[in-house]
Amino acid sequence: MLKVEDIMTKNVMTVAPGTKLDDLAWGLTQKGVSGAPVQDAGGHILGLVTKSDLADPARPNKLHGATAEDVMSPFVFAVNAGDPVLDAAKRMVETGSHRLVVVNAEGHLAGIVSTMDVVRALVSGKLGG
Repeated sequence: MLKVEDIMTKNVMTVAPGTKLDDLAWGLTQKGVSGAPVQDAGGHILGLVTKSDLADPARPNKLHGATAEDVMSPFVFAVNAGDPVLDAAKRMVETGSHRLVVVNAEGHLAGIVSTMDVVRALVSGKLGG
C-alpha cells in the first residue's frame, strides 16, 4: 500500500510568522511552490500561507506591510506520513484542501502532500487503477 511519505515533498519551505509578504512572494516564486507552512521558532505549525493569500482582492490596502501571520490560514489540515495515500486524498476532498501538512510519528513537520502528488501517483500506476 502506497503511503503519504512515498509521494510527499520532503524538503518543505517554511516561513516565520513575521516574514514580510514581499519576501514571502519572492521565496515561493524562487522555490516554485504555491504555499508554505508558517512555523514558529519552536517548530510548531501556526498556519499555511499560499500565493492566493498574497493576492486577496478583498483587502488590497491591508497587504502593505503585512506579514505571513497576517494573511495565513490558521486552519492546517494534516495527515501522518505513514497514512495510506487514499486516506490523504479523502481528507483533501472532505476539507477542500489542495495540500496537506504531513507530520511524522512525533508530530513534527515531515513534508507536504498536494493534489498534484496524488495525481502523479495515480498516473504513474503507483496507486493502481
